[in-house]
Amino acid sequence: AGRLRRRPRRGLPPLPVPDRPGRPPDYPEAPGAPDPFALDLLATEAAARAHALLVLGADPVADLTPWQDAVRLAAAHPGSGLTASTRALYRDLAAATDRTPTDLARAVAAWRQGGLAGLDVLEHAWDPPAGPFDRAPPALAAADLPALRPWRNRLTGPALQLRLGRDGLWYGYESDRDREDWWPRGIPDTDPVGAVIALLGR
Repeated sequence: AGRLRRRPRRGLPPLPVPDRPGRPPDYPEAPGAPDPFALDLLATEAAARAHALLVLGADPVADLTPWQDAVRLAAAHPGSGLTASTRALYRDLAAATDRTPTDLARAVAAWRQGGLAGLDVLEHAWDPPAGPFDRAPPALAAADLPALRPWRNRLTGPALQLRLGRDGLWYGYESDRDREDWWPRGIPDTDPVGAVIALLGR
């Protein structure tokens, strides 16, 4: 008896990529259950990365270190550190990366200032080639701005500091006078004079 020939199965046609990532459901609070804010964060992050993978064909954050990714996650949520949920987020992300919540808060400020480049400026001093860095002190003096002492890629005064990034931008920092507790402030600028003026609020 002859065998019936089976037709090969055809795969389902690909579904169109949605315009934007989906939103997770609302997670209720319950005794002993995971924190709803943390669940929402993880679900939102998973949806965004899956959507980017479908659109771009690659995960845009796959090359980040665990620390860089923790900073990115914390920086993506406005008001972090102000509520009980976001304080818990800072605490948990900092503990998972062997840092302190203050380390994370400072890094988040740097990320919001300039993304991955801003975080690099916060964490690494470097020796810039001759050029824009050498021209910055005379430009500041000509604009009648405070004198800043140079060290590597940094120009420092009693309460403000400029850092030249590898991207050619000047990043502003502020500290309480004579404390050397520098925090990123303002928007990066191609012009050191503009960066200082923005810090001084002129």
